[in-house]
Amino acid sequence: MREKFKYLIEISIEEVSTIILFNGFVKYQGGGGREDCININCDRISLECERTSLIDLDGVFQNYHSVMYAQIAKAVSFYICATATIPRINDIKICVERSGKLIEEKKIPSADLKSHVNLVTPFTGVLSAVSLTAMFDESPKGSALLKAISHLIRSKTKKDVFDRFDSLWKAYNAIYKIIGNGGTDHACHVALRTFVLANPGASVFTSAIVAGMTAKELRKKLRWRYLILNDYEKSNKAVAFRDFVLRYTDARIMKVFNEILPYRKDFLANAGLLPDVQNHISSQLALNVCIHRELVVLICIKYMYFVRNKSAHGERLDRIIGLGNKETKEIGWLNEILESMIIDLINVNNVY
Repeated sequence: MREKFKYLIEISIEEVSTIILFNGFVKYQGGGGREDCININCDRISLECERTSLIDLDGVFQNYHSVMYAQIAKAVSFYICATATIPRINDIKICVERSGKLIEEKKIPSADLKSHVNLVTPFTGVLSAVSLTAMFDESPKGSALLKAISHLIRSKTKKDVFDRFDSLWKAYNAIYKIIGNGGTDHACHVALRTFVLANPGASVFTSAIVAGMTAKELRKKLRWRYLILNDYEKSNKAVAFRDFVLRYTDARIMKVFNEILPYRKDFLANAGLLPDVQNHISSQLALNVCIHRELVVLICIKYMYFVRNKSAHGERLDRIIGLGNKETKEIGWLNEILESMIIDLINVNNVY
């Protein structure tokens, strides 16, 4: 049996700490269960790989479909999330050996790497190192988490709030598609809502953000009239609107529903559904219970999907000059909540 080629990839990082962040074996695509050894320290990242063929070392970084590039991407992504910093790389060295002899080596200096960028702001929550290891798995979930984490990291390097939202939505989409088993957006949103409500750990950081929100603030921060008129535009949506209201019990949401009911009161009355809706709102207001997870799913699923579609389908005017407005402030606020939701969902990926 021919001896394999041994590859050693070392990424030197401008950092004095030598704390070990991860040390283990990671499967790779097409490896048939074989593994690479990956060590991630604060001051360096190293990968030891064995392959049956000699690989073009230039192609490792020029070909984004390269298996080794994917392994490096996993390691660097883990580093960024675990340390909450983007590493300043001094250089990257790749050596190839066979039978104890050096076959080829390549060094990539810092000057040849993409310009160093920083996280614009800290992460809104702490990413669990244990949960992050799931992105090393060669599985649909592992692949989705890696993509989600890459978009999450990219969002943190963007200053424009709308550009940040686009990246965050890509990360969010990758995760909820896994939770919803790759179904339609609607089916995935239903699955995500069920999951978040059933698992308190799935919204720890996000619930903390909305916990202090009052009904008045909830009414003010969301464009309720536009949401209702958009999602329930015709009388044949009366049943859907009733079901929308009946899905919630949080007292703050009920107060808002009570105020916005006139938007579709005629639809409900004509369909004979108004008493059911009014009775539900009254009974829940009497109970006066706050369920933070309900605010989370309302904002992150129902409302943000409405906002995302207005942008993705070209239904709003794009920014022409850099003047801020109410929408800019809204997106900035939604970004904080969406980022927290993504982090929460990554942290509980062992449950889905």
